[in-house]
Amino acid sequence: MTDLMQPKFSDMEHTLFSGSFFRWTASDILTLSRKLMKQETQLQKNHPELHPMKIALSGTCNTQYLARILRPYLYAFGIQPLFYEGVYGSLMNDVMNLESDLYRFQPDVFIVLRQYRDMEVYPELLSPAASVDALAEQEIRKQQALWQFFHQHSSAQVFLTNIAVPNRHVLGNLEANLVSGRNHYLRLLNDRFLREKPSFIHLIDQEAMSADFGKDRWFDDSAWFISKQPFSMEAMPAMALSIARLTAALAGKMKKCLVVDLDNTLWGGVIGDDGLDGINLDPNHPIGEAYLDFQHTLKLYQERGVLLAVCSKNDATIAEQVFQSHPYCFLKLQDFAAFVANWDNKADNLRRIAQQLNIGLDSLVFFDDNPAEREIVRSMLPEVAVLEVPDDPAQFSVALDKAGCFDWLQLSREDLSRAQSYAADQERIRLSESAVDYDAYLAALEMEARIGRVSRFETERFTQLINKTNQFNLRTVRYSEAEMDRLLNDEAVYPLRAVLTDKFSNYGLISACILRKQEEKRLWIESWVMSCRVFKRDLEQAMLNHIVAAARNFGCTQILGEYIPTAKNGYVANLLDHLGFDLIAEENGIRRYSLSVSAYVPCETKIRVTAETT
Repeated sequence: MTDLMQPKFSDMEHTLFSGSFFRWTASDILTLSRKLMKQETQLQKNHPELHPMKIALSGTCNTQYLARILRPYLYAFGIQPLFYEGVYGSLMNDVMNLESDLYRFQPDVFIVLRQYRDMEVYPELLSPAASVDALAEQEIRKQQALWQFFHQHSSAQVFLTNIAVPNRHVLGNLEANLVSGRNHYLRLLNDRFLREKPSFIHLIDQEAMSADFGKDRWFDDSAWFISKQPFSMEAMPAMALSIARLTAALAGKMKKCLVVDLDNTLWGGVIGDDGLDGINLDPNHPIGEAYLDFQHTLKLYQERGVLLAVCSKNDATIAEQVFQSHPYCFLKLQDFAAFVANWDNKADNLRRIAQQLNIGLDSLVFFDDNPAEREIVRSMLPEVAVLEVPDDPAQFSVALDKAGCFDWLQLSREDLSRAQSYAADQERIRLSESAVDYDAYLAALEMEARIGRVSRFETERFTQLINKTNQFNLRTVRYSEAEMDRLLNDEAVYPLRAVLTDKFSNYGLISACILRKQEEKRLWIESWVMSCRVFKRDLEQAMLNHIVAAARNFGCTQILGEYIPTAKNGYVANLLDHLGFDLIAEENGIRRYSLSVSAYVPCETKIRVTAETT
C-alpha cells in the first residue's frame, strides 16, 4: 500500500470500528461499503481478531442493497463476513433443494426477509374468529415444516423477520374491529409464530422497527415495483444495524453492563453543589419525573439481566447518600454491581469496573450526559460502546432502548438472577475480609455443586454459556442449536455441566464441558467453559475429577486437551498446566496436552460435590 493511500485507508478503519457511520444516510453507507470491498483484504490482514462468519441472505425480494449496507455494520461489530445472496424468488428452491448453492455454501447464519406480500391467502371478510385461527394455524404449520426441513440439513442459525403490517388499510377503521381484516391476520401470524417457532429461529422484529421508523417511511412501493426492494432505502441502515447486533451476539460479542453517570444523568442537578435537598427527583415536577422514569427503565434492564454500574466524578460518600436517603430515589445501592465515584478520569474508572466485574471492556456500555466525558472515553477506550445522550432527560429511556446494545439472542433464568448474584458478591467480599486465609474463605462459602450430564431442559443454557463465554474458554468453539442437538445424540460425546450454589446465592448452570471419545482410548476435551462469576473457587478442579471419571467410564486411558489463544482467554493460558496435564505439542501459540487417567490423583476442593449420572 502506498503512503498516499495509507491515510485514506486509516480513515476508513477508524470510521468502521468507531461506528461513526451509524448516523449516515443509506447512500453514504453504500459508498463506504464500495470502498470497503476494494480494500477488504488489507483490512482483514490488519485485523486478525475479526471473527469470520458465513452469512446467507435471502427472501422473496431483492437483498442486494441490504447486503451491501450490512457489510460495514458487521465489521463494526468485529465480524468478518462472507456472503451468499439468494437471487430474487429463489428462497423456496434454496431451502427445499439439497443441491442448491445455499447448502453448498454451508452458512453459519441464514437471514431471511419476510413481508406481507408473501401471503397468498387471507381470510374472507366476515369470517368468524375460529375460521381465521384455523387459516393462521395452516400457515404456521407450513412455515414450521419448511424450517424444520432446513434445520435437518443445515447447522445454521436462522434470523427471520416477522411481518411488518403495511400502511394499507382497505377497511379503514374497521381493520381494528374485524377479526377477518388483513391487518389483524398478519398480527395473528406474528403472534402464533412467536409462540410456536423452533429454538434455532431468532425473530427480527421488523413490525416494531417499521412502527418506530414510521410506516409511510418504511414502505416504498415504487422501490418494490422497480427493483423488488423489501422496504425503503432510508430504512436499510436500521435493518442492517439490527441484523449486525444479532450476528455479533451469535459470535459471543455481547454487551453485559450499563455504566451510568450520576449528576444530570440519574437526577437533575449536582449532588456535591446542590446537596440532597437540591437535586431534582420530584415526581410532581416534569424534570424530576423524567429522571425517575429513566431510573425505572434502568431497573427494567437490571431485571432482564443487564448489570448496572456507576462511574461518576463525585465524592463516593456524598453520592451514595442519594440512594440511601433521598425519599424519591427509585434505584438503591444494591441495584449496582459496581459503584465507582472519585475524581479520576472516567476511562481509568471504566477499566476498574471491568476488572471488578471480571468482564471485558467491550462488554461495557457508557451513558453520560457530558459530551466531553463521552468523547474522552471514545478516544481512550474504543472497545466501550458510548451512547449519544440527548439534552432532554425525557428522552433518556428512548435513547437507551433505541441504541439496542443489549440485543441478546436468548434470555435464561440465570440472566434474570444475575443482579441478585452480583449483590451477593458484596456479602462474599465481606466474608473474605473476615476469613483467616483463602482456604478458610472457600470453606465458609459452603459451596455445593451438582456435576453430571446435561439434561434436555438445560440444553439452551448449556449452549448459551458456551457461545457467550470468552475468558474461561479453552478453545472458543461456538455451536449452533442444530450442532448441539447432534452432540447430545452422539454416543461418543459426553456433555458435562456443573450447577453451583453457595450460602449467598444459586449460580445455576455455571460450567460446561464437551467430551468426545476418540480412537486409541483417548478422551478429547472439545470445549470447556466456565463463567467468570466462579473463578478461583476450586470448581475447575471438581470438574476435572468428573472428567477423569467420565474417561474411566468410556474405557479411556488418556485425556487430551488443547488451548487456543484469543484476545480474551489469557486467564486459562496455563490452566491445563496447573491441573497436572503434560504439554505434548506447541505451535503458533496453540498448546496440546495429555493427562494419564491411571496416574491421576483426585483434586481436593472446598466444594461438596454430588455426582449425577443422568
